[in-house]
Amino acid sequence: MPISNSLIERLFHYEVNRPIHDAIVTPTIKLSYAQLAQLVREQVNQFNDAGITGNSVLGIKCADDTQHLILCLAATHVGTTSCTIPSHESEQLQKAIITRCGVTHVVDEGLAVSPVLANSKGEQSKVASMAAVLPTARLLFSTSGTTGEPKLVVHHDCDLVAQAHRHISSEQERFVCLASMEHNFSKRHRLYCMAMGATNVFVDAAQNSLVAQCQELNVNVIHVSAFQAQELLALSDISFLSHIRLKLGGSHVPLRLRQQLRDSITSNLQAGYGTTETGAIAFTDPTDLNAGESVGQPLLGIEICAVTTDRKPLGKCEKGELAIRCEGMFRGYLGKPELTASRLEDGWFYTGDIGYLDDKKRIHLCGRSDDMFVFNSMNIYPQEIESQICQHPDVQDAAVLPRASSVHGNIPEALVVFKKNITPDIHALKLYVRQCVGVRCPRQFTIVDEIPRNESGKISRLKAINLTKEIDDIRSTIAQTLATITKGSLNPTLITAFDNGNKDIALRKIEMDSLERMELLIVLEINYDTVITPQEFADFNSLGDVVSRVLSPPPQNEMEQTVPPILNELSITTDQVDTQPYVVQFFRRMFCFCPTVTQLNKALTTLDHRLTPSEVTCLHEWHFNGQLIQTSVAEKFQSAITYWLQGLKRMMLDSGKQQAEPFTAHKIASSVTHFVGPGSFADKTLLVCFSERGGRQLMMPNAVLMQHTNSACYDLLIIAEPLSEGYMDGVPPLGKNISEVSNWIARLGFIDEYRSIRTIGCSAGGYAAVVAGYLLGAEMAVCVGGRFHSERYLLKILDKIFTTWRATRKGKCSSVLMIYDPVIKRDQKYARVIAGLSGANLVAMEFTDGDLGHYILQRLVERGELAAYLAKTIFAEMNDPLIVSSRANVIMSFPAGNIRPLFDTQK
Repeated sequence: MPISNSLIERLFHYEVNRPIHDAIVTPTIKLSYAQLAQLVREQVNQFNDAGITGNSVLGIKCADDTQHLILCLAATHVGTTSCTIPSHESEQLQKAIITRCGVTHVVDEGLAVSPVLANSKGEQSKVASMAAVLPTARLLFSTSGTTGEPKLVVHHDCDLVAQAHRHISSEQERFVCLASMEHNFSKRHRLYCMAMGATNVFVDAAQNSLVAQCQELNVNVIHVSAFQAQELLALSDISFLSHIRLKLGGSHVPLRLRQQLRDSITSNLQAGYGTTETGAIAFTDPTDLNAGESVGQPLLGIEICAVTTDRKPLGKCEKGELAIRCEGMFRGYLGKPELTASRLEDGWFYTGDIGYLDDKKRIHLCGRSDDMFVFNSMNIYPQEIESQICQHPDVQDAAVLPRASSVHGNIPEALVVFKKNITPDIHALKLYVRQCVGVRCPRQFTIVDEIPRNESGKISRLKAINLTKEIDDIRSTIAQTLATITKGSLNPTLITAFDNGNKDIALRKIEMDSLERMELLIVLEINYDTVITPQEFADFNSLGDVVSRVLSPPPQNEMEQTVPPILNELSITTDQVDTQPYVVQFFRRMFCFCPTVTQLNKALTTLDHRLTPSEVTCLHEWHFNGQLIQTSVAEKFQSAITYWLQGLKRMMLDSGKQQAEPFTAHKIASSVTHFVGPGSFADKTLLVCFSERGGRQLMMPNAVLMQHTNSACYDLLIIAEPLSEGYMDGVPPLGKNISEVSNWIARLGFIDEYRSIRTIGCSAGGYAAVVAGYLLGAEMAVCVGGRFHSERYLLKILDKIFTTWRATRKGKCSSVLMIYDPVIKRDQKYARVIAGLSGANLVAMEFTDGDLGHYILQRLVERGELAAYLAKTIFAEMNDPLIVSSRANVIMSFPAGNIRPLFDTQK
């Protein structure tokens, strides 16, 4: 008598014909087919009491594998539609599944019958069937959803029966699938096993020894994904399972992994290929050692061919979309009739998988059609490149993804998981992969802890792409920070290439001092809550290592060991951080990495160039309210911070203003910051400020200069000058000389929006301010303490003179103010020469009531005279008699106000 094609009728058949054959075995429970049938009937009674009928849609939410299987079989008996609601997923996702499937009843362990209710002798539990003709049941299975929202595949229970023989070859199989019943891949296989009358073995994942459980329960078949197979290799006693048949499915299995599994576990190894819509399609023959990375020949009853985009059959070894025809194919996609029609045509299922059949009719998979992307007119199939990357002996896993490019279409990039206890060498890996795949080699490799995969072990492309977006964000943060702190020592095109993911940068090429490294680490901690100690940072080779470290922080217990003691003292909570202004967060984390007062003072000096008046005021208020750092911190640290903040606050109050000027900072380039106040650019003047040699400010904290500036009338563009260069040689990121630097400034998009421009420079920046004033058409240029190099540098002196002369002929500046200390002879010489080249359009200023030295602005700040000085110079009205051309060639004695001729520029 032929066996039924109904899933539940097969259960009743085995109940009668093999009543004592093991149906379910776990470490604690053993159920025969008679007992299983009894439990299913009892579960149906529970459904009837709960009002569940054939018209219901049942959502099964049950983590216990045995109970989940019984619930599923009972739903089939009733003829209802059923789906899985994974209990481990979020409540939001569970609700989404309920809505999509139209669930009317959710059943869990509370309604499930207990397996211990089964009688010890199944033949004593004979109960009449509840219906003469059992209705057709529908089961909903979710597809992989690697690149978008998973589709819901509709199967009738008889479809699973038709597929079962391709998965389970004999009733003697004692089958293990390492995933739980709440995963669709495992659920289908458990139903296949029951349909064939074989034994479902559920191992306890909570127990330590998988091998011991498999031995005790006489397991002879294990079905795992490629990712789970790698976990098997890590088991020290896995060789004891050499007798089993190991089946691999769900995702691509690289050749190297297959060989490792043969060598370490069993030669009886089969790599397979199947889909949720069709069930198994192919498995490799364990004796076919020439199978390569194919998935074997089609199974009995499977018709397969590769087709073109217009669905014309292709010949052998010709790559195209794979089409399948077989018994037991799905009925459609729930709620997606158009998609169903596009994928099911004339009895063929068009899989979306790209591959070909070789001359032995073995199937070779290249990837998904929706994963394919175009790079310089070449079709890139990620799986092919991923396979080559995974052939490298140091690599455990990889994913290749597209990065959009306006020029190249999509540039391949790779996420790589290195094996444990391996020192990653990205450069060597890239060379290896390039030898294998040529120009298709990914242009960027990023180390990650793991590749996002779904329950079937397939790469979740959508999650992986989101991971690359996170990587991009980290790269962008690092790039922006580098542009801020490297002081022009790092080529901006190199930073851009790193930001775009096109190039890694060796840390030895980045000239960061200890404080700048600290600033980078603080920014990463604030933005990503990742604590990297300076000692740990010293072991990194490249910025790529930094990205990987932020992306994959160490376990919490390891991280706690690396956190500086002072950070532990601060005891910062998430709630506290959420309510703190950014500048407070930054300060606290910076403070965490200053174990000595010397380091703290260096850090505070660095903050002088980046803080705005509002930020200084914020820190001052938090500190003197006892909230900036804990009062338990050592007094010497408290004193250092108090001294620094009080000094800043006093210098700011010298402006005569109580309220902080509302400037905000915008980093324009590695050495350029644009401090912007409220109002339209068209109503304001831009002050272009050139710092002293090696400085980032005009001899005073930038917040002090801003507080002395009316933010409604003036904005500031402050140019930092690197220690390794002089202004004669330009600012490297901006130009090779001051003319190129000026041209760079002129090309900034907002420059022409300002009503007018004024320039000011101190020390070495004074020369730059004069030349840039002419080239930019500024209405005023102020040179403070500008000087030549020592007299032995004759060529440099001449170069400065002729550069200034050329500037005066090519450009125009209304007035030039030269401010110097007459005691310093070189400053006088510089003023005399520049005066002659400035067309007599010059005012010189002498301080007669004390020797200020070369650092004039610094001394004025210390004496509290900065406000009066700025009012007479850079902020003076253009009709002030001191700066109109008719009063040129005079010296202004400050602050006494004595004006007398300086020298005759015609001599």
